[in-house]
Amino acid sequence: MITDINSRKIKSDNHLSNLFINANFSNLSINCNILKGNFFSDSFYYFPITENNETFSSLFARDLNNISHFYSQKFFDNFKDNKNSLKKFNELYVLGSNAGNNYYSNLLQFLPRIFFNKKTNLKLAIHRNSSNKYRNFIGSILNSLNIEFIFVFLDDDFYHFIDSEFPQFLSMKDSIEMLKKFINPKTNVEISKKIYVTREGSSYRKILNEGDVITILRERGYKVINPQLYEINEQIEIFSNAEKIIAPHGSNLANIIFCKPGTEIFEITPSFKDNEKILEDRYLNLSLINNLKHNKIVSDTVNLENHSNLAKKYIHKNVLSQSNYYKNLIVKIQELGNII
Repeated sequence: MITDINSRKIKSDNHLSNLFINANFSNLSINCNILKGNFFSDSFYYFPITENNETFSSLFARDLNNISHFYSQKFFDNFKDNKNSLKKFNELYVLGSNAGNNYYSNLLQFLPRIFFNKKTNLKLAIHRNSSNKYRNFIGSILNSLNIEFIFVFLDDDFYHFIDSEFPQFLSMKDSIEMLKKFINPKTNVEISKKIYVTREGSSYRKILNEGDVITILRERGYKVINPQLYEINEQIEIFSNAEKIIAPHGSNLANIIFCKPGTEIFEITPSFKDNEKILEDRYLNLSLINNLKHNKIVSDTVNLENHSNLAKKYIHKNVLSQSNYYKNLIVKIQELGNII
């Protein structure tokens, strides 16, 4: 069976501790354990399994990921029967990226681990579904660090990685600290201090009465920003220079980690179900970590008739039909006017 090894046992067992490289940034007091050698992993959970069937959930589990199935007899039997036929990759740095190209996950969970790489020539594994913008952003970071690299693209599959490195996932606080250490957006007096971030073109949480919302906001000096029209470094610059930000709940709000302390965030959000607390408080928690003033504008939800192909591929149909996260929104205009 697959076994789970806790951090204490890793430290006390020479065999286990030798599986890891410990990288750290002493000036930030942040450590990262990097699994090095031969191991297996899929490209959705990114939950590595050693050739001795060992796992390390304290290092590689991420929020919203239920990894209990890795410890079932059914999984083990299937894994044992197929692991010798898995596609092999050699000498990769398994950064990974969200299979659905979710910007929040890419920016805050996957990307910060790149700064613990010590090589000057890198073969970097990410998911094929990653956007060109995200690839360009990674490239700009590696270029600034004078690291030559090539991308190796993973599909939806299990792989056998040989002589490769897999950095652990960091806490949200540490991830943010790493990003802010290495990414320094410019001060730009020409950028609007009050912005509204539209989800036009998104599959979910679009504002159905957005025309009315924009009319009010423009009267009050807000500029409408569509992040799809900007590269990631440009988005970061826009957010870092803003003083007031209004936006529907969504991954674009991950950029608030670059805002100045005291920036006001107005999150237009659905009323989440009781079991969706981790989604409900996602941007509140980012605001608390970064000393921002967070406000919620709870809006009415509207069901979708058709869900995106990407959502149907990775998300259970019951979740899609029941969760308010996968619906569109109608803002209460009078309430919006009173709040802002």
